[in-house]
Amino acid sequence: MTAKKLLIVSPSLKMGGIERALTNLANYFVDQGVKVVFVSCLSGKAFYKLDPRIKLVEPTFKRQGGPINKITFYYQLVKFIRTNYRNELPKAVLSFGDVFNPFVLLALRNENVPVYISDRTSPDYQFKFPIPFLKVWLYPKSAGFIAQTTRAANYKKEQFNDRLSIEVIPNALKEIELTHQKRENIILYVGRFAWEKAPHYLIEAFAQIEQNKDWRLVMAGSGPLLNEMKALAQQLGIADRVEFLGDVKDVDVLYAKAGIYVLPSVIEGFPNSLCEAMAAGVPSICYDTIPHEDIFTAPKMGVVCNELSSNSLAKQIEALIKDENLRVEIGANASKIGEHLNINRIGERYLKFMELSTC
Repeated sequence: MTAKKLLIVSPSLKMGGIERALTNLANYFVDQGVKVVFVSCLSGKAFYKLDPRIKLVEPTFKRQGGPINKITFYYQLVKFIRTNYRNELPKAVLSFGDVFNPFVLLALRNENVPVYISDRTSPDYQFKFPIPFLKVWLYPKSAGFIAQTTRAANYKKEQFNDRLSIEVIPNALKEIELTHQKRENIILYVGRFAWEKAPHYLIEAFAQIEQNKDWRLVMAGSGPLLNEMKALAQQLGIADRVEFLGDVKDVDVLYAKAGIYVLPSVIEGFPNSLCEAMAAGVPSICYDTIPHEDIFTAPKMGVVCNELSSNSLAKQIEALIKDENLRVEIGANASKIGEHLNINRIGERYLKFMELSTC
């Protein structure tokens, strides 16, 4: 029997939540006998590794600044996606990303192929024109919409009513390499240094924790606010206790060492790093502005901070620092998320929704 073919459209293979999720799924799909073609909308050095059985296609053109160049890029992108679809003729297409989904649907609007899409940003995030207009026009033409959380699904149901077929499927976790070592007095952050991640709340909160000078703040990642955050740590007099690691590939080592994980994001589609930290047994804290209800699904799986401020975050961190037994209890409960977000379970749900399941 000929293997079913799936064409996956990803923004890129650079470091990012979408790229990590799609790479994880693509590698699972090919293990299940699905023939996968991975179309990257942006070329460049890959951060994530695709299975060698996956065909990777990248454009020769690049996205540049300026309105005219952007228009030219997206015009070329539409042609690029359509050409690769016609070259491959897959049974289905899967696309992730609020910006790229509309252009995938535009490219394939007259082709006889089911296109499944998933937004990866917080559902109430306000994109600039023309993205909202294109979504309203093109999203109902998709074969199905994959929401990462119940909160995202409800938002889309209010927006589109019955014009959009919606399935809630959370992100699959990559396998966490658990190393049994003693946890250190480390408060860990893993993520981009960008406004939506709000790393300043964590740095300011750490500066307020006066009674526990033996704890360190370790921050992994890069982004436009990195230098600004380094300056903030210097300004607050805590630079000697804050480590900025830059991009780290082997984050599992950090999860194994961390005593507390903090995600100070103000918006999130589905926070991969938070779930990975939990799977590694790290007691974790986040704000209630993100969809925590789909992640902390049982009592004492994590700590939710109900006030968006560094003061309230500092209090929650300090409470965990002072109570080792509570840290151990929350960490043990949190680790159960690994079973819920297992790639085999999540990947099969994707295949069934896209009618590609081999079971």
